[in-house]
Amino acid sequence: MKDGRFNGTRTYILANWPRFVLLYMGMVAMLILIGLSAIQGWLSFIPLSTAVFLILVYFFAAGIWEARQRYDFDGITTHHVLFDMGQIPATERFAYIDLGLQMPAIGLSRRLTTGQIIVIDVYNPQWTVSPWLVRWRAQQPAPPADPRLNWRDGSLNLLPLPDESVNTVLLCHVAGEFWQDGDRVTLLKEAYRILKPRGQLLLAESVRSQTNWIIQGFAGFGLPTADYWRKLLQQTGYRVRNEKDLSGLAHCIRAQKPTPNEAQQLSFKLEF
Repeated sequence: MKDGRFNGTRTYILANWPRFVLLYMGMVAMLILIGLSAIQGWLSFIPLSTAVFLILVYFFAAGIWEARQRYDFDGITTHHVLFDMGQIPATERFAYIDLGLQMPAIGLSRRLTTGQIIVIDVYNPQWTVSPWLVRWRAQQPAPPADPRLNWRDGSLNLLPLPDESVNTVLLCHVAGEFWQDGDRVTLLKEAYRILKPRGQLLLAESVRSQTNWIIQGFAGFGLPTADYWRKLLQQTGYRVRNEKDLSGLAHCIRAQKPTPNEAQQLSFKLEF
């Protein structure tokens, strides 16, 4: 895969091209309307058209800025933040749950020496219905041959790893792509199954925040809250250890799988 300063931004824009094309066409239409209004003397239309034009420019620029922050190596690089939160050694063998984006896993592999990332693609068009994922996946070349990367196909309810086989599982902007709570719980339970006792789940998701509201407009109100993810993790048996907010764009959580004795004690406390 080619490296480039704006490679992630370019891929994101191509995957979300209908959004950017509509915004661009809207800007052009407003410019034409402003010009016609000036020529025809429709002065009352000029302020309104100008306001709409500026709003469209704002959301066009905000979309590019968001893409740059999320997917370019000099942005917030959520996957690297999770890696650091988990204090993952360069010799670690861990699981990275993916939806076919590839780039984050490849970026993390460069931080390993003799370690290995088991990249599990759980994409299913019946469960993850975002059109941009289809377009993103279509742009990806064949996975690179690298001993630090082990590419596997999995599913929401069956990750291709034995019980208690890894110390770390990364879920970076994956669980939120499953629209139903039940599907998210199923995925978290599967991650729980393959984790060793006291293993860690590193999760990052977009959450309802002022930043996301400013960038995404009303769509930002539809995002889950950080408390939603916290409770979902606790519901599936994890213990939340620490959290980190990334400028309101993403919320990172490190959760731990308790030992059987700890899980029994936790269950007893919840009952009473």
